[in-house]
Amino acid sequence: MGRMNAPERRTLEGNGLPLALWDYGGDGPPVLFLHGFLDTGRSFEDLAFGLRGRCRALCLDWRGHGASGWVGAGGAYHQLDHLKDLVAVLQALRTEGQAPVAVVAHSMGGIVALQLAASRPEFIPRLLLLDCIGGYSADADTQIDQLGQVVDSVCVPKRPFRSFPGRAEAEARIRHNNPGLTDEGAERIARHYFEAAEDGTLTARLDPRLRGPNPYRFPEGHWQRICARTSVPVAVLAPETGYCRRIEALRERYTCFPDATWQDLDGVSHHVHVEAVDTVVEALVALLARPTRT
Repeated sequence: MGRMNAPERRTLEGNGLPLALWDYGGDGPPVLFLHGFLDTGRSFEDLAFGLRGRCRALCLDWRGHGASGWVGAGGAYHQLDHLKDLVAVLQALRTEGQAPVAVVAHSMGGIVALQLAASRPEFIPRLLLLDCIGGYSADADTQIDQLGQVVDSVCVPKRPFRSFPGRAEAEARIRHNNPGLTDEGAERIARHYFEAAEDGTLTARLDPRLRGPNPYRFPEGHWQRICARTSVPVAVLAPETGYCRRIEALRERYTCFPDATWQDLDGVSHHVHVEAVDTVVEALVALLARPTRT
């Protein structure tokens, strides 16, 4: 896809931390896009271009990712921190008269958005989930072991993310870390992912403090109740080699939604937003046509 006009970079306040919001403009109602862990909002770029004339794509960089602020000493990147940031962003957009009519969320972004949609649906009128229906679940013993891993992580310094001599090496590493990802998908992720030094070396725009395990996992029944409490229209895109079709519990969670659709995507990997751009466009257009619950 040929490049179109660059987005406007806006800065919103997320609980005292500057968060970058990439505004791709275009006609239509605002839609907020939320990326996954160790990604950036601008990986949605080709999708945002494809939606011009249908909606105004607003793509957020989570804290510690992309052009958003880093927390510094004593800060945290737990999912509840992201949840509070998301609320702050949505409140700011509402104040500006730009409250999103839908949220498109991939992976970790979907975990955060789903929790908000269940607890405060007025913030998220419609939700398009890209290979995500909540996070990993855990029983009590597994959760205790998980906390032990958090302790281990705290006791060692966080090593920086690796650098690469050029784009070819960087994209190759992205494909290595994401089996099944196509060359085109890797390019879409890498396009705005790295910062170049004077010698041309590329380093990911990620805070090393992002490294470490999630401190808490809900039990499976909790996730099922979250889905049951999500009253807004939901659409799920399930890629062939992603989580939704590999983890049976996610299909069970899907059956708990009051108003949801499921679409299998054959031949597509976890990064749906960079692998199946046209399909995501079609799914969002269909979701926008569905009435919201009042």
